[in-house]
Amino acid sequence: MRQPDMTKAYVIGASLAGLLAASALAGRFDQVVVLDRDKLPDRAAPRRGVPPKATAVS
Repeated sequence: MRQPDMTKAYVIGASLAGLLAASALAGRFDQVVVLDRDKLPDRAAPRRGVPPKATAVS
């Protein structure tokens, strides 16, 4: 049986959890690809969805 290609990992979602998962996977894979439904900005910017003030973490 052929071994699976373990050089690339995919993470679905660029939320805080998704980016944390991508960071954890970066040490084990040659390439980590983060997929998200929104186009990500080139620099930090607010994203649509739940506003930061509405979350439990302030």
